[in-house]
Amino acid sequence: MATTLIKSGDDFYKLSGVDEALFDEYNVSEGLIEYNPNTLLDDNMAYKISRFSTKEYCIDILKNTFNDPDYNEYSNTLNKEFLLNIVDNVYYFQRITPAMLRPKRILRISNNLSKQSISFEQTKKGETITLQTQPDAIYDKDKDELRFIKLNAIKRFFVGIDTLYREATNDEIKKFLNQDFIQVGKNFSFDLVMGNNRKKIALLKDKYSNCSNDEKSVLRKYIHNYDSHLAFDGNVFEISSNKELTNLLRGLDEDYYTKPIENQKYVANSSIKFNS
Repeated sequence: MATTLIKSGDDFYKLSGVDEALFDEYNVSEGLIEYNPNTLLDDNMAYKISRFSTKEYCIDILKNTFNDPDYNEYSNTLNKEFLLNIVDNVYYFQRITPAMLRPKRILRISNNLSKQSISFEQTKKGETITLQTQPDAIYDKDKDELRFIKLNAIKRFFVGIDTLYREATNDEIKKFLNQDFIQVGKNFSFDLVMGNNRKKIALLKDKYSNCSNDEKSVLRKYIHNYDSHLAFDGNVFEISSNKELTNLLRGLDEDYYTKPIENQKYVANSSIKFNS
């Protein structure tokens, strides 16, 4: 047995008669990865956030004991924000977008006893909700674990979760560019920093300042060895464009590596922590 709810405004409402599982589980045969914006998923993988109920963006319905009779019946006069299908302490979330509520013209073909039956149906706006095969997010209450594929797809459920991959503020960018290992060129400034670099700065804004002096020296040499095109006087990198800032941030995040047999330099666009 399952319970299906629709979120409308500040409350959840129950859909009577929808008491079956509506979604497939994710195929995670290649593993679940603790969310890190530097990690790109391969096929048959998903992100997870452990101890999700302790996070500030977790919602009350996941923190509290679920009790079916506590919820009023849904009326079609209410707005539809998202759908929640609850099966055996596992919560399946799906967004409800305007495209999912559009009127539909359906030609239904089925076998009725020994005779094929064909009927035509037409729905009005909001009378049907298109269901995806897989949900946008899955919360396993027993494991206290949220699983998902795309962060952007779950922002509607968990307000504030996008801070996991937010853009740096102007003040944070100014502070980052004002560090003693960076010299900003005369034709470049904080307001010219583009979105991807703003997100990367939000992740790395304190990395250099939190290093010891020896670690800082190692980082500077590492960056210069892999990108000799960045102007560098031994201590300070001069940054005059977004491209140069991108390369500096890649070095700061230690994304450069060399294959030992090929002896060829590469830049990683994704990273997964290896646990031996």
